[in-house]
Amino acid sequence: MALLFLGHAVVRFGGLWNPQLIPLSMIIIWPLPWLLCPRDGRRAMGLTAPTSWKWFGVGPVVAGGVLAGCAGAAWAAFGWGPANWLVQHARALNAAVAPMPTGASAGALFVIVTVPALVFSPLAEEFLYRGFLLTDLSERWGARPATIVQAAAFAGVHLAHYGLRPFQPALIAVWVPSMFVAALAFGWIVKKSGSLWPAVVAHGVFNLSMNGLVFVLLPDHVGG
Repeated sequence: MALLFLGHAVVRFGGLWNPQLIPLSMIIIWPLPWLLCPRDGRRAMGLTAPTSWKWFGVGPVVAGGVLAGCAGAAWAAFGWGPANWLVQHARALNAAVAPMPTGASAGALFVIVTVPALVFSPLAEEFLYRGFLLTDLSERWGARPATIVQAAAFAGVHLAHYGLRPFQPALIAVWVPSMFVAALAFGWIVKKSGSLWPAVVAHGVFNLSMNGLVFVLLPDHVGG
């Protein structure tokens, strides 16, 4: 599992120079549970029905609460300055829509940048971090240390998005803990529900809501 994570991290950090490597780092994860694990292994890592369908409702609520807290902390620390990771996210979305035809509506732009966020990371990251890593490390060290380590790995890899180019230590000081808390929440959802699928849905809601915040709070940053 360490080699799998390192391979993913290397490709993903290549996204600092070539952004297309970030979705590529996700795509290569998708088939791995079926290529590397027998049926019992996939069930052990959470590719099964949850203990209760209520988790498909609880998970998104938890994700929304975590995002609100993380975005609020960034705003309280930096306002709408460049050290706010939400501002950096807005700039990234603006770069993504820059090739689009002029005159596209805000709704169309939102769909264009949000569909990839719902397709790539919720599946791949939940398979890797809350599936492979959390399952393997829980067997080795127990549930609590495993949850902390997978969250730290998740947070560290997200430096491939913001904080390193350019180097912004103040942004990192809020961005990385935010991703750590999000990963703890997704891990909690998996443990409580007994399934990866509610965490996949919660992760998708997190990404959807993050883009929604940008379009609502920072409309001048996207498509301007």
